[in-house]
Amino acid sequence: MKSTFTFLNYFFGTLLLVFVIMLLSAENSQAQENCAFKLEEAQNQYDLGVLDSIPSMLNPCVNKGFSGDELARAYKLLILTYLFEDNQEMAKNTMNKFLKKFPEYEIKANDPVEFTYLFKSFQTVPLYSIGILVGGNYSYIRLMEPYGVYNTENYNGEYSVMGLGFQGGLQIKRYINEKFEINLDILYKAYKYEYSNTLYNFSTVIFQENQTGIDIPLTGTYDFAFSFLGLSPYLRAGASLGYMMSSSAKLKLDNAVFTGLEDNSSPDIDITKNRNTYNLSGIVGGGLKFKIKNGGYIMADFRYYLGILNSVNSNERYSDYNNTFKYWYIDNDFTMNNFSFSIGYVWSFYKTVEKQK
Repeated sequence: MKSTFTFLNYFFGTLLLVFVIMLLSAENSQAQENCAFKLEEAQNQYDLGVLDSIPSMLNPCVNKGFSGDELARAYKLLILTYLFEDNQEMAKNTMNKFLKKFPEYEIKANDPVEFTYLFKSFQTVPLYSIGILVGGNYSYIRLMEPYGVYNTENYNGEYSVMGLGFQGGLQIKRYINEKFEINLDILYKAYKYEYSNTLYNFSTVIFQENQTGIDIPLTGTYDFAFSFLGLSPYLRAGASLGYMMSSSAKLKLDNAVFTGLEDNSSPDIDITKNRNTYNLSGIVGGGLKFKIKNGGYIMADFRYYLGILNSVNSNERYSDYNNTFKYWYIDNDFTMNNFSFSIGYVWSFYKTVEKQK
C-alpha cells in the first residue's frame, strides 16, 4: 500500500511539473509574439512621427522579451526616439545599455546619421577576458651534460619524441590597448619523451619518462591590425614557471648482440624525487583568433617552451643503485623543451565610456 501511494505521488508530481513547464513555455512564446508585434507597431509609429508612446511600448520588452536582432532594433529605435524628443540624457543612457549588450557593434550603411553621431561619441574598451585552452604537446630534450656507467667522451645517446602529450586549463587576459595584451595561464600538462643509448656496441638502454605538472605562463601578445577570412593573427612571448607533480619511467636493457642474454625490462618506476620540482621556460609563439558575435572568440594557439633550468635533481642522481647497474642508466643533465598547440574559447568583458570632447 505504501509503495502504491509513493508511486502515485511521484506520478502526479511529474505530471504537475510537466504542466508547469508547458504553461511557462506557452507564456514565454506568447510574450515573444506580443513583443515582436509591439516592435513592428513602434516602428510604424516612428515612421509616422508619433513618438510619445514608443518608450512605453518597447521598454518592457527590452527588459524581458527581446533578444538578438530584435533587441538591437528596439534599442536603436528608443535611442532615435529620445534624440528626436531632445532627451539627450535618456538617449545616452540607452546607448550605454545598447553597447553593453552589443560591445562589438559596427555602424551599418543604413544607420541614421543621428544614431551614428551619438554612437561615435562612445568608446567600448575591452578590459579583460577569461578562456579555456585544450590541446597537445611534444617534448624535445636539450642535453646539458652527459653522465653514465661508461666513458662519456664516447657518448652517443639520443633523445626523441615518444608521443603526444596533453595540456588544458584557464587563461586570464588583461587588455593594455587595441594591440597589446597580458596573459596569465594556469595549465595542467602531461608530457613524455624517450632516451636510448647503445653501450659497448652490444646493448641498448631505453628510458621512457612521463611527467605531469602545472605550468603558469605569463606572456604578452601583439595583435595584428588585419584579418583574412575572419582570422586575425597574433604573436606571443614571455616566460613560464613549471611545477612538477609526478614523474615515472620505464627502463629496458636490450641485448641486441648477445642473444643468449635476457632483456631486462622494468615496471613503472616513480622517479619524482630525481627531478627538480620547479622549472623555468622562455616562450615564443603565435596563433589565430576568430571573433564570434557574443563578444568572445575562438583561438588556435601555438607555443614553443625553451627550458632554462636543469630538470634533474643532481643530489639524487645515483640514489637508484639497482636501476643504475641493472639497466646501465644514469640521468644526464638536461632541460626540457616543449612544443604545444591548443584550441581555446575566450569570453571578453567590456567597459563602455563616453569620449571626452
